[in-house]
Amino acid sequence: MFDDHRWGFDWTEFMTGVVFLVAAYFVMKQPKAALLSLVFLFAIAAIISGITTIAGYTKLRRETGLRANFALVFAIIDILVGLLFLFHAPTGILVLGYLFAFWFLIDSIERLTVASHLKVFGMGYYVLSLIFDIITLVLGLMLLFSPVVAAFTFNVLVSFYFAVFGINAILIAFARRN
Repeated sequence: MFDDHRWGFDWTEFMTGVVFLVAAYFVMKQPKAALLSLVFLFAIAAIISGITTIAGYTKLRRETGLRANFALVFAIIDILVGLLFLFHAPTGILVLGYLFAFWFLIDSIERLTVASHLKVFGMGYYVLSLIFDIITLVLGLMLLFSPVVAAFTFNVLVSFYFAVFGINAILIAFARRN
Protein backbone atom coordinates (compact mmCIF):
# COMPACT_ATOMS: atom_id res chain seq x y z
CA MET A 1 0.00 0.00 0.00
CA PHE A 2 1.13 3.60 -0.61
CA ASP A 3 2.91 5.06 2.38
CA ASP A 4 2.51 8.87 2.51
CA HIS A 5 5.38 9.14 4.99
CA ARG A 6 7.95 7.40 2.78
CA TRP A 7 10.62 9.80 1.57
CA GLY A 8 13.62 7.60 0.93
CA PHE A 9 17.15 8.68 1.68
CA ASP A 10 17.24 12.43 1.07
CA TRP A 11 20.37 12.95 -1.02
CA THR A 12 19.82 16.69 -1.46
CA GLU A 13 19.57 17.19 2.32
CA PHE A 14 22.64 14.97 2.77
CA MET A 15 24.63 16.99 0.20
CA THR A 16 23.53 20.22 1.90
CA GLY A 17 24.87 18.84 5.18
CA VAL A 18 28.19 17.92 3.58
CA VAL A 19 28.50 21.40 2.01
CA PHE A 20 27.86 23.02 5.38
CA LEU A 21 30.41 20.76 7.11
CA VAL A 22 32.99 21.64 4.45
CA ALA A 23 32.15 25.31 4.97
CA ALA A 24 32.59 24.88 8.74
CA TYR A 25 35.98 23.25 8.23
CA PHE A 26 37.07 25.97 5.79
CA VAL A 27 36.13 28.78 8.17
CA MET A 28 38.03 27.20 11.09
CA LYS A 29 41.03 26.02 9.09
CA GLN A 30 41.57 29.28 7.21
CA PRO A 31 40.58 32.09 9.59
CA LYS A 32 42.72 34.59 7.70
CA ALA A 33 41.24 33.62 4.34
CA ALA A 34 40.15 36.49 2.18
CA LEU A 35 36.70 37.66 3.22
CA LEU A 36 35.68 37.67 -0.41
CA SER A 37 36.21 33.91 -0.71
CA LEU A 38 34.05 33.38 2.38
CA VAL A 39 31.31 35.52 0.85
CA PHE A 40 31.33 33.38 -2.32
CA LEU A 41 31.41 30.11 -0.37
CA PHE A 42 28.49 31.20 1.79
CA ALA A 43 26.59 32.45 -1.25
CA ILE A 44 26.76 29.00 -2.79
CA ALA A 45 25.79 27.35 0.51
CA ALA A 46 22.74 29.65 0.83
CA ILE A 47 21.65 28.95 -2.74
CA ILE A 48 22.04 25.18 -2.24
CA SER A 49 20.09 25.36 1.02
CA GLY A 50 17.24 27.22 -0.68
CA ILE A 51 17.17 24.87 -3.66
CA THR A 52 17.16 21.85 -1.34
CA THR A 53 14.14 23.16 0.53
CA ILE A 54 12.31 23.95 -2.71
CA ALA A 55 13.12 20.48 -4.06
CA GLY A 56 11.47 18.88 -1.02
CA TYR A 57 8.55 21.32 -0.86
CA THR A 58 5.89 18.98 -2.26
CA LYS A 59 6.70 16.20 0.18
CA LEU A 60 7.07 18.67 3.03
CA ARG A 61 3.67 20.20 2.24
CA ARG A 62 2.09 16.76 2.27
CA GLU A 63 3.56 16.18 5.75
CA THR A 64 3.15 19.61 7.33
CA GLY A 65 0.34 21.24 5.35
CA LEU A 66 0.38 25.00 4.96
CA ARG A 67 3.39 25.34 7.29
CA ALA A 68 5.49 24.22 4.33
CA ASN A 69 4.70 27.58 2.71
CA PHE A 70 6.86 29.23 5.37
CA ALA A 71 9.70 26.93 4.38
CA LEU A 72 9.17 27.91 0.74
CA VAL A 73 9.31 31.64 1.55
CA PHE A 74 12.45 31.14 3.65
CA ALA A 75 14.01 29.07 0.85
CA ILE A 76 13.44 31.93 -1.59
CA ILE A 77 15.02 34.34 0.91
CA ASP A 78 17.99 31.92 1.19
CA ILE A 79 18.43 32.04 -2.58
CA LEU A 80 18.13 35.83 -2.69
CA VAL A 81 20.73 36.23 0.07
CA GLY A 82 23.00 33.82 -1.82
CA LEU A 83 22.58 35.74 -5.06
CA LEU A 84 23.30 39.03 -3.28
CA PHE A 85 26.53 37.58 -1.88
CA LEU A 86 27.47 36.06 -5.22
CA PHE A 87 26.83 39.04 -7.50
CA HIS A 88 27.46 41.98 -5.21
CA ALA A 89 30.27 40.93 -2.88
CA PRO A 90 31.08 44.44 -1.56
CA THR A 91 27.57 44.64 -0.10
CA GLY A 92 28.00 41.16 1.34
CA ILE A 93 31.28 42.14 2.95
CA LEU A 94 29.89 45.43 4.28
CA VAL A 95 26.96 43.89 6.11
CA LEU A 96 28.22 40.32 6.49
CA GLY A 97 27.61 40.00 10.23
CA TYR A 98 24.01 41.14 10.03
CA LEU A 99 23.23 39.21 6.87
CA PHE A 100 24.61 36.04 8.41
CA ALA A 101 22.62 36.67 11.58
CA PHE A 102 19.39 37.03 9.60
CA TRP A 103 20.25 34.06 7.40
CA PHE A 104 20.93 31.89 10.46
CA LEU A 105 17.70 33.07 12.07
CA ILE A 106 15.67 32.44 8.91
CA ASP A 107 17.07 28.93 8.44
CA SER A 108 16.56 28.08 12.11
CA ILE A 109 12.98 29.35 12.11
CA GLU A 110 12.26 27.49 8.88
CA ARG A 111 13.59 24.23 10.31
CA LEU A 112 11.69 24.73 13.59
CA THR A 113 8.49 25.45 11.65
CA VAL A 114 8.53 22.13 9.80
CA ALA A 115 10.42 19.89 12.25
CA SER A 116 7.23 18.14 13.32
CA HIS A 117 7.32 15.97 10.20
CA LEU A 118 10.36 14.18 11.67
CA LYS A 119 8.17 12.61 14.37
CA VAL A 120 7.05 10.10 11.74
CA PHE A 121 10.64 8.90 11.41
CA GLY A 122 11.22 8.63 15.15
CA MET A 123 11.02 10.85 18.19
CA GLY A 124 14.82 10.81 18.56
CA TYR A 125 15.32 12.43 15.14
CA TYR A 126 12.70 15.03 16.00
CA VAL A 127 14.22 15.91 19.38
CA LEU A 128 17.79 16.08 18.02
CA SER A 129 16.68 18.29 15.16
CA LEU A 130 14.86 20.60 17.60
CA ILE A 131 17.98 20.85 19.77
CA PHE A 132 20.18 21.67 16.75
CA ASP A 133 17.65 24.20 15.46
CA ILE A 134 17.47 25.95 18.84
CA ILE A 135 21.28 26.09 19.04
CA THR A 136 21.50 27.67 15.57
CA LEU A 137 18.72 30.11 16.50
CA VAL A 138 20.71 31.22 19.57
CA LEU A 139 23.84 31.64 17.44
CA GLY A 140 21.88 33.79 14.99
CA LEU A 141 20.64 35.96 17.85
CA MET A 142 24.19 36.27 19.21
CA LEU A 143 25.41 37.53 15.84
CA LEU A 144 22.50 39.95 15.54
CA PHE A 145 22.61 41.48 19.03
CA SER A 146 26.33 41.34 19.79
CA PRO A 147 28.17 42.78 16.80
CA VAL A 148 31.33 43.34 18.84
CA VAL A 149 31.33 39.75 20.09
CA ALA A 150 30.48 38.62 16.58
CA ALA A 151 33.42 40.55 15.14
CA PHE A 152 35.90 38.85 17.47
CA THR A 153 34.36 35.40 17.28
CA PHE A 154 32.89 35.50 13.78
CA ASN A 155 34.91 32.56 12.46
CA VAL A 156 34.07 30.39 15.46
CA LEU A 157 30.36 31.29 15.49
CA VAL A 158 29.96 30.80 11.75
CA SER A 159 31.94 27.56 11.77
CA PHE A 160 29.92 26.21 14.70
CA TYR A 161 26.65 27.21 13.01
CA PHE A 162 27.65 25.52 9.77
CA ALA A 163 28.76 22.38 11.61
CA VAL A 164 25.50 22.12 13.58
CA PHE A 165 23.37 22.93 10.52
CA GLY A 166 25.34 20.40 8.45
CA ILE A 167 25.00 17.66 11.06
CA ASN A 168 21.28 18.39 11.34
CA ALA A 169 20.85 18.21 7.54
CA ILE A 170 22.64 14.85 7.44
CA LEU A 171 20.52 13.65 10.39
CA ILE A 172 17.36 14.62 8.48
CA ALA A 173 18.62 12.84 5.34
CA PHE A 174 19.04 9.62 7.33
CA ALA A 175 15.74 10.10 9.20
CA ARG A 176 13.84 10.33 5.91
CA ARG A 177 15.24 7.04 4.65
CA ASN A 178 12.71 5.12 6.78
